Amino acid sequence: MRKLFVFDWNGTVLADTVASWKASNDCLEFFGAAPISLARFKETVNFPVIHFYRLNNCDVDDVLARQAEANALFYASYRRHADKIRTRQGVRGLLDFLAAQNIDRTILSNYMKPEIEEQLIRLKIGHYFGYVCGNLDGQTVLQKTTKLDRISDFITKRGYEPRNVMLIGDSTEEPEIARHLGARSISITGGYFSERRLRAVKPDFLVHSHKDVVEILRAEC
Repeated sequence: MRKLFVFDWNGTVLADTVASWKASNDCLEFFGAAPISLARFKETVNFPVIHFYRLNNCDVDDVLARQAEANALFYASYRRHADKIRTRQGVRGLLDFLAAQNIDRTILSNYMKPEIEEQLIRLKIGHYFGYVCGNLDGQTVLQKTTKLDRISDFITKRGYEPRNVMLIGDSTEEPEIARHLGARSISITGGYFSERRLRAVKPDFLVHSHKDVVEILRAEC
């Protein structure tokens, strides 16, 4: 009865929402669109990312034609803003609790795997995770997301029963993926997506901090 707890990375483990918002505004400027507020970012950020550009008045054909340049701009800006960012409050406590309960931990992200692994070393939390399931390039997420395929393959190969898998994230992806797999989901507010959007996708649990997650899991142990 092995259990698996799957963490989204950006905005869930790493407190980088503002860094991503600022980098996104740099890209909007690159495409000739007006900058947006943080609130607007949380209402329009999307995966695949092409939808975000469309919602913020960018020409889709232009975005596709110059995606390599925009991608390089985004990551350069993001790294500059995220260089010293820490984990979200309560993450380490949750990770300690999961480890004490012998619940396996992995990361499932649209962000690039090598970048996540570098941050794990910087933050000294790499030992908590058995595997990082990230993207291998930064452009794929513009037009499609592969998170469902990647985690489905991981669960099958590692022999986990979906009912023993729980996903946590700050986007609308995690509840949708969990329902497809037959797993459960936790949506955490305060990240990339607004609370309104998270409630709309009806996760199994909606929390405001990682401490809330510990209480949910403790009640089940």
